[in-house]
Amino acid sequence: MSEEQYKKTYKPLIAWMISFPIILTLPSILLSEFTDKIEIAVTLAMLMLSVYGLILIIYHGEYVYWINGGPSFKEAKDASSEVRKEYARAHLEKFRNVFIKGFIYLISSLVLNLSIWIDIVVVSLMIIVAAIKTMPIKFKN
Repeated sequence: MSEEQYKKTYKPLIAWMISFPIILTLPSILLSEFTDKIEIAVTLAMLMLSVYGLILIIYHGEYVYWINGGPSFKEAKDASSEVRKEYARAHLEKFRNVFIKGFIYLISSLVLNLSIWIDIVVVSLMIIVAAIKTMPIKFKN
């Protein structure tokens, strides 16, 4: 993405924010005939996928100024596309790992019939830990 094309926008973020509650509500509507365990597992998987999706949007659009503690728009614009992508990729990898490991956990939890509350706590902690692990990632301008 050339520097003259790099424009500040929050439209994709607003679209994501509007779609987020809709996506998390769909399992309740579509899976109401299944057990609560399956419904919650799918909802948690959708939650992890949505967070990963947000970071994917940041990566592809190079919207690194959306990231808390990240660069300002001016710093992002002054940096090369490669630098923005590298910074976003570092975040993307953390949340991709959460999605993969969380999905594997949820399948295991269904097989082992673990408590719904354990699922909620484990997935929430996985997302929180990933967010904390992104804090040391610095934008190298």
